[in-house]
Amino acid sequence: MKLLKWFAGISVCAWAGQYLLALFIPNLMMEVLYAVGTRQFGSNHLTVSPLPDETFRSVVRPSPDLLYASCIYNLENGPIEIEAPIPPRYWSMQFYQMNTDNYAGITNQRDERNRVGTVATVTLISEDDSPQNYTGEVIQSPTERGMILLRASAIGDRSQQQAALAASRCGPAG
Repeated sequence: MKLLKWFAGISVCAWAGQYLLALFIPNLMMEVLYAVGTRQFGSNHLTVSPLPDETFRSVVRPSPDLLYASCIYNLENGPIEIEAPIPPRYWSMQFYQMNTDNYAGITNQRDERNRVGTVATVTLISEDDSPQNYTGEVIQSPTERGMILLRASAIGDRSQQQAALAASRCGPAG
């Protein structure tokens, strides 16, 4: 009977522990990424990464078929604006909050194919700000801090995708 109680206690602790890990690990990962990224590149600034290889670790589990650019943002001093030309082959702009949840995204695929050849201009605002105060495409961030990740196809001739990422920007709105 004592062994059964011991086993039940261990099982309950393991069951509860997995939920605690699921709650804290994503936040911890983003805090580390945010601290390292802002120390290296600053915030509210777009950084275009080189083509990934086996040593590339700026993105978790990077694909060698994709080009990456990222902007670690902080909305403490007001909204930011992201401008990105949209090339014809695969391209996406994804928004992540501080618990790693992807809360918004823009792409040139499927229903958004009409975006090819245009420039995505997005105003990113804080949770406390009102979208009605802005014109154009507005995305409201659920957290003051987070990360924007741009990805583009690196398969074959990637000159258009590289040019699009190089021409993209992330900075204070205005």
